[in-house]
Amino acid sequence: MTTAAAASNADERVAEQLLQMVLKRLEQDRLVLPPISTVATRALDMVNKPDFSVQRLAELLETDPILATRVLRVVNSAALAGKQPCTNIQAAITRLGSRQLRSVIVDASVGSVFESRDQRIAQATKGLWQHSVAVAMLSRDIGILLGSGDPEDSYLAGLLHDVGKPVLAILLLEAEKQASLRTTSPWIGSDLWVKVLQRSHRQVGVALAKKWQLPAHIVKAIEDCADYDSDDRKSIANLVRFSNAVAKQQGLYVGAFDAEDINALVMIGRSLLGIEDEALVRLASGLKDKVMGRFKA
Repeated sequence: MTTAAAASNADERVAEQLLQMVLKRLEQDRLVLPPISTVATRALDMVNKPDFSVQRLAELLETDPILATRVLRVVNSAALAGKQPCTNIQAAITRLGSRQLRSVIVDASVGSVFESRDQRIAQATKGLWQHSVAVAMLSRDIGILLGSGDPEDSYLAGLLHDVGKPVLAILLLEAEKQASLRTTSPWIGSDLWVKVLQRSHRQVGVALAKKWQLPAHIVKAIEDCADYDSDDRKSIANLVRFSNAVAKQQGLYVGAFDAEDINALVMIGRSLLGIEDEALVRLASGLKDKVMGRFKA
Protein backbone atom coordinates (compact mmCIF):
# COMPACT_ATOMS: atom_id res chain seq x y z
CA MET A 1 0.00 0.00 0.00
CA THR A 2 1.35 3.43 -0.92
CA THR A 3 1.95 6.13 1.66
CA ALA A 4 -0.88 8.23 0.17
CA ALA A 5 -3.31 5.30 0.29
CA ALA A 6 -2.38 4.54 3.90
CA ALA A 7 -2.95 8.18 4.86
CA SER A 8 -6.30 8.15 3.09
CA ASN A 9 -7.40 5.02 4.94
CA ALA A 10 -6.32 6.55 8.23
CA ASP A 11 -8.34 9.69 7.45
CA GLU A 12 -11.38 7.56 6.65
CA ARG A 13 -11.09 5.74 9.98
CA VAL A 14 -10.84 9.00 11.92
CA ALA A 15 -13.81 10.44 10.04
CA GLU A 16 -15.90 7.34 10.74
CA GLN A 17 -14.96 7.44 14.43
CA LEU A 18 -16.04 11.07 14.64
CA LEU A 19 -19.32 10.30 12.93
CA GLN A 20 -20.07 7.40 15.26
CA MET A 21 -19.19 9.57 18.26
CA VAL A 22 -21.73 12.19 17.20
CA LEU A 23 -24.45 9.63 16.45
CA LYS A 24 -23.89 7.89 19.78
CA ARG A 25 -24.20 11.15 21.67
CA LEU A 26 -27.39 11.90 19.78
CA GLU A 27 -28.86 8.51 20.68
CA GLN A 28 -27.96 8.96 24.33
CA ASP A 29 -29.14 12.58 24.38
CA ARG A 30 -25.65 13.69 25.39
CA LEU A 31 -24.94 15.96 22.43
CA VAL A 32 -24.65 19.56 23.58
CA LEU A 33 -26.74 21.61 21.18
CA PRO A 34 -26.86 25.42 21.09
CA PRO A 35 -29.84 26.85 22.96
CA ILE A 36 -31.83 29.82 21.82
CA SER A 37 -31.98 32.83 24.10
CA THR A 38 -34.30 32.85 27.07
CA VAL A 39 -36.27 35.70 25.52
CA ALA A 40 -36.65 33.82 22.23
CA THR A 41 -37.78 30.67 24.06
CA ARG A 42 -40.40 32.55 26.05
CA ALA A 43 -41.52 34.49 22.98
CA LEU A 44 -42.01 31.30 20.92
CA ASP A 45 -43.97 29.77 23.78
CA MET A 46 -46.27 32.79 23.84
CA VAL A 47 -46.68 32.96 20.06
CA ASN A 48 -47.69 29.30 19.93
CA LYS A 49 -50.69 30.04 22.15
CA PRO A 50 -53.75 31.33 20.25
CA ASP A 51 -54.75 33.80 22.98
CA PHE A 52 -51.37 35.40 23.71
CA SER A 53 -51.22 39.00 24.91
CA VAL A 54 -49.72 41.32 22.31
CA GLN A 55 -48.77 43.81 25.02
CA ARG A 56 -46.97 41.21 27.16
CA LEU A 57 -45.16 39.82 24.12
CA ALA A 58 -44.08 43.32 23.09
CA GLU A 59 -42.74 44.00 26.58
CA LEU A 60 -40.79 40.73 26.43
CA LEU A 61 -39.26 41.38 22.99
CA GLU A 62 -38.23 44.87 24.02
CA THR A 63 -35.86 43.31 26.58
CA ASP A 64 -33.85 41.81 23.69
CA PRO A 65 -32.54 44.58 21.39
CA ILE A 66 -31.52 42.12 18.66
CA LEU A 67 -34.95 40.50 18.45
CA ALA A 68 -36.75 43.81 18.71
CA THR A 69 -34.63 45.33 15.93
CA ARG A 70 -35.20 42.30 13.69
CA VAL A 71 -38.98 42.48 14.17
CA LEU A 72 -39.08 46.17 13.26
CA ARG A 73 -36.76 45.63 10.29
CA VAL A 74 -38.96 42.88 8.87
CA VAL A 75 -42.22 44.72 9.39
CA ASN A 76 -40.81 47.76 7.59
CA SER A 77 -39.16 45.79 4.80
CA ALA A 78 -39.95 46.07 1.11
CA ALA A 79 -42.18 43.00 1.44
CA LEU A 80 -44.57 45.02 3.55
CA ALA A 81 -44.12 48.31 1.70
CA GLY A 82 -47.08 50.55 1.08
CA LYS A 83 -48.01 50.77 4.74
CA GLN A 84 -47.08 53.45 7.23
CA PRO A 85 -43.69 52.81 8.86
CA CYS A 86 -44.01 50.89 12.10
CA THR A 87 -42.10 52.40 15.00
CA ASN A 88 -43.17 50.30 17.99
CA ILE A 89 -43.02 46.60 18.76
CA GLN A 90 -46.65 46.18 19.74
CA ALA A 91 -47.87 47.51 16.39
CA ALA A 92 -45.26 45.39 14.61
CA ILE A 93 -46.53 42.21 16.29
CA THR A 94 -50.09 42.99 15.25
CA ARG A 95 -49.07 43.69 11.67
CA LEU A 96 -46.91 40.58 11.30
CA GLY A 97 -49.26 38.07 12.89
CA SER A 98 -48.23 35.08 14.97
CA ARG A 99 -47.05 32.85 12.09
CA GLN A 100 -44.66 35.33 10.53
CA LEU A 101 -43.52 36.53 13.93
CA ARG A 102 -42.51 32.97 14.81
CA SER A 103 -40.40 32.85 11.65
CA VAL A 104 -38.69 36.12 12.58
CA ILE A 105 -37.83 34.86 16.08
CA VAL A 106 -36.46 31.52 14.84
CA ASP A 107 -34.63 33.31 12.00
CA ALA A 108 -32.77 35.55 14.43
CA SER A 109 -31.93 32.59 16.68
CA VAL A 110 -30.68 30.33 13.88
CA GLY A 111 -28.41 33.09 12.58
CA SER A 112 -26.37 32.97 15.78
CA VAL A 113 -25.78 29.22 15.31
CA PHE A 114 -24.00 29.92 12.01
CA GLU A 115 -21.58 32.37 13.62
CA SER A 116 -18.07 31.18 14.52
CA ARG A 117 -15.01 32.81 16.05
CA ASP A 118 -12.73 30.37 14.25
CA GLN A 119 -11.62 31.78 10.90
CA ARG A 120 -11.39 28.34 9.30
CA ILE A 121 -15.12 27.82 9.53
CA ALA A 122 -16.38 31.41 9.81
CA GLN A 123 -16.45 32.01 6.05
CA ALA A 124 -17.91 28.61 5.31
CA THR A 125 -20.68 28.99 7.89
CA LYS A 126 -21.48 32.43 6.48
CA GLY A 127 -21.94 30.84 3.08
CA LEU A 128 -24.06 28.07 4.61
CA TRP A 129 -26.26 30.65 6.29
CA GLN A 130 -26.75 32.51 3.01
CA HIS A 131 -27.62 29.23 1.30
CA SER A 132 -30.15 28.41 4.03
CA VAL A 133 -31.79 31.81 3.72
CA ALA A 134 -32.03 31.33 -0.06
CA VAL A 135 -33.67 27.92 0.39
CA ALA A 136 -36.06 29.38 2.97
CA MET A 137 -37.09 32.25 0.68
CA LEU A 138 -37.65 29.92 -2.26
CA SER A 139 -39.57 27.39 -0.16
CA ARG A 140 -41.92 30.08 1.07
CA ASP A 141 -42.43 31.55 -2.42
CA ILE A 142 -43.10 28.13 -3.93
CA GLY A 143 -45.50 27.31 -1.12
CA ILE A 144 -47.42 30.51 -1.92
CA LEU A 145 -47.36 29.71 -5.65
CA LEU A 146 -48.73 26.20 -5.10
CA GLY A 147 -51.12 27.13 -2.30
CA SER A 148 -49.49 24.37 -0.27
CA GLY A 149 -49.96 24.68 3.49
CA ASP A 150 -48.57 27.56 5.52
CA PRO A 151 -45.73 29.34 3.66
CA GLU A 152 -44.11 30.24 6.98
CA ASP A 153 -43.74 26.54 7.82
CA SER A 154 -41.98 26.03 4.49
CA TYR A 155 -39.74 29.01 5.25
CA LEU A 156 -38.69 27.58 8.63
CA ALA A 157 -38.01 24.10 7.23
CA GLY A 158 -35.86 25.64 4.49
CA LEU A 159 -34.05 27.82 6.97
CA LEU A 160 -33.23 24.86 9.22
CA HIS A 161 -32.49 22.17 6.62
CA ASP A 162 -28.70 22.65 6.96
CA VAL A 163 -28.52 23.91 10.54
CA GLY A 164 -26.80 20.70 11.61
CA LYS A 165 -23.70 21.61 9.58
CA PRO A 166 -22.40 24.51 11.68
CA VAL A 167 -23.29 22.66 14.90
CA LEU A 168 -21.33 19.63 13.72
CA ALA A 169 -18.48 21.83 12.46
CA ILE A 170 -18.03 23.23 15.95
CA LEU A 171 -18.05 19.71 17.42
CA LEU A 172 -15.40 18.58 14.95
CA LEU A 173 -13.30 21.62 15.73
CA GLU A 174 -13.42 20.75 19.44
CA ALA A 175 -12.49 17.14 18.66
CA GLU A 176 -9.56 18.37 16.56
CA LYS A 177 -8.26 20.51 19.41
CA GLN A 178 -8.46 17.57 21.81
CA ALA A 179 -6.70 15.28 19.32
CA SER A 180 -3.89 17.80 18.81
CA LEU A 181 -3.11 17.66 22.52
CA ARG A 182 -2.60 13.88 22.38
CA THR A 183 -0.72 13.46 19.10
CA THR A 184 1.33 15.32 16.54
CA SER A 185 -0.27 13.37 13.67
CA PRO A 186 -2.02 15.52 11.07
CA TRP A 187 -5.76 16.04 11.34
CA ILE A 188 -8.13 14.69 8.68
CA GLY A 189 -8.06 16.55 5.39
CA SER A 190 -10.60 19.24 4.56
CA ASP A 191 -12.35 17.04 1.98
CA LEU A 192 -13.07 14.35 4.55
CA TRP A 193 -14.03 17.01 7.07
CA VAL A 194 -16.75 18.13 4.65
CA LYS A 195 -17.82 14.51 4.08
CA VAL A 196 -18.38 14.04 7.81
CA LEU A 197 -20.62 17.11 7.80
CA GLN A 198 -22.58 15.82 4.81
CA ARG A 199 -23.06 12.34 6.25
CA SER A 200 -24.43 13.27 9.66
CA HIS A 201 -25.64 16.87 9.68
CA ARG A 202 -29.27 15.90 9.07
CA GLN A 203 -29.55 13.98 12.34
CA VAL A 204 -28.00 16.88 14.23
CA GLY A 205 -30.36 19.39 12.58
CA VAL A 206 -33.40 17.28 13.48
CA ALA A 207 -32.18 17.00 17.08
CA LEU A 208 -31.75 20.78 17.26
CA ALA A 209 -35.25 21.44 15.87
CA LYS A 210 -36.70 19.07 18.46
CA LYS A 211 -34.73 20.73 21.27
CA TRP A 212 -36.12 24.09 20.20
CA GLN A 213 -39.61 22.53 20.34
CA LEU A 214 -40.56 23.40 16.78
CA PRO A 215 -43.80 21.85 15.44
CA ALA A 216 -43.55 18.15 14.58
CA HIS A 217 -44.40 18.65 10.89
CA ILE A 218 -41.49 21.08 10.48
CA VAL A 219 -39.11 18.64 12.18
CA LYS A 220 -40.36 15.89 9.85
CA ALA A 221 -39.79 18.09 6.80
CA ILE A 222 -36.17 18.69 7.85
CA GLU A 223 -35.72 14.95 8.39
CA ASP A 224 -37.27 13.96 5.04
CA CYS A 225 -35.91 16.61 2.68
CA ALA A 226 -32.93 14.54 1.56
CA ASP A 227 -35.13 12.75 -0.99
CA TYR A 228 -38.29 13.55 -2.95
CA ASP A 229 -41.57 11.97 -1.82
CA SER A 230 -43.65 11.01 -4.87
CA ASP A 231 -46.65 10.10 -2.69
CA ASP A 232 -47.00 13.54 -1.14
CA ARG A 233 -45.97 15.75 -4.03
CA LYS A 234 -46.54 19.14 -2.41
CA SER A 235 -45.05 18.26 0.96
CA ILE A 236 -42.86 20.78 2.74
CA ALA A 237 -39.93 18.37 2.41
CA ASN A 238 -40.32 18.34 -1.38
CA LEU A 239 -40.45 22.13 -1.47
CA VAL A 240 -37.23 22.31 0.53
CA ARG A 241 -35.53 19.63 -1.60
CA PHE A 242 -36.42 21.48 -4.79
CA SER A 243 -35.45 24.88 -3.39
CA ASN A 244 -32.13 23.48 -2.21
CA ALA A 245 -31.29 22.39 -5.77
CA VAL A 246 -32.40 25.70 -7.31
CA ALA A 247 -30.31 27.67 -4.79
CA LYS A 248 -27.26 25.63 -5.80
CA GLN A 249 -27.98 26.33 -9.47
CA GLN A 250 -27.98 30.03 -8.62
CA GLY A 251 -24.54 29.81 -7.01
CA LEU A 252 -25.74 30.06 -3.43
CA TYR A 253 -23.89 27.19 -1.81
CA VAL A 254 -20.61 26.32 -0.07
CA GLY A 255 -18.74 23.27 -1.32
CA ALA A 256 -18.59 21.14 -4.43
CA PHE A 257 -21.55 19.46 -6.08
CA ASP A 258 -22.30 17.67 -9.34
CA ALA A 259 -24.02 20.13 -11.66
CA GLU A 260 -25.67 17.34 -13.66
CA ASP A 261 -27.15 15.83 -10.51
CA ILE A 262 -28.49 19.20 -9.42
CA ASN A 263 -30.03 19.87 -12.82
CA ALA A 264 -31.71 16.47 -12.64
CA LEU A 265 -33.06 17.25 -9.15
CA VAL A 266 -34.50 20.53 -10.41
CA MET A 267 -36.13 18.76 -13.35
CA ILE A 268 -37.64 16.06 -11.14
CA GLY A 269 -38.84 18.66 -8.64
CA ARG A 270 -40.50 20.72 -11.36
CA SER A 271 -42.37 17.63 -12.51
CA LEU A 272 -43.46 16.61 -9.01
CA LEU A 273 -44.56 20.12 -8.04
CA GLY A 274 -46.00 21.06 -11.43
CA ILE A 275 -43.89 24.20 -11.85
CA GLU A 276 -43.60 25.64 -15.36
CA ASP A 277 -40.39 27.09 -16.85
CA GLU A 278 -41.69 30.64 -16.67
CA ALA A 279 -42.61 30.27 -13.00
CA LEU A 280 -39.20 28.86 -12.14
CA VAL A 281 -37.41 31.70 -13.92
CA ARG A 282 -39.54 34.20 -12.01
CA LEU A 283 -38.86 32.49 -8.68
CA ALA A 284 -35.09 32.34 -9.23
CA SER A 285 -34.77 35.80 -10.74
CA GLY A 286 -32.76 38.09 -8.50
CA LEU A 287 -32.53 35.46 -5.74
CA LYS A 288 -28.86 36.10 -5.06
CA ASP A 289 -29.43 39.86 -4.83
CA LYS A 290 -32.33 39.32 -2.43
CA VAL A 291 -30.23 37.12 -0.17
CA MET A 292 -27.23 39.45 -0.21
CA GLY A 293 -29.54 42.41 0.39
CA ARG A 294 -30.84 40.67 3.47
CA PHE A 295 -27.30 40.35 4.84
CA LYS A 296 -26.57 44.02 4.20
CA ALA A 297 -29.61 45.08 6.16
